[in-house]
Amino acid sequence: MTAKWDVVVVEPVEQGIERPSDEDLQSTTIDGADEAAARQIYADKLKLAGEQRHTAVQLRCDGRIIERWPS
Repeated sequence: MTAKWDVVVVEPVEQGIERPSDEDLQSTTIDGADEAAARQIYADKLKLAGEQRHTAVQLRCDGRIIERWPS
């Protein structure tokens, strides 16, 4: 069985929210074709974390968190 790799990005629903509460956040899951692709997506999202106002980014394999930001 092939492992399922994905990246979860948590960010404010709207760009103008300065201090988002839990209700103001949304998560998006991006499927990776394989581990290498998912790790590249994770690295790309980390580079943009400040600009895009991500509050969390997770690299997951079969639903388990492998790496996370912030740690």
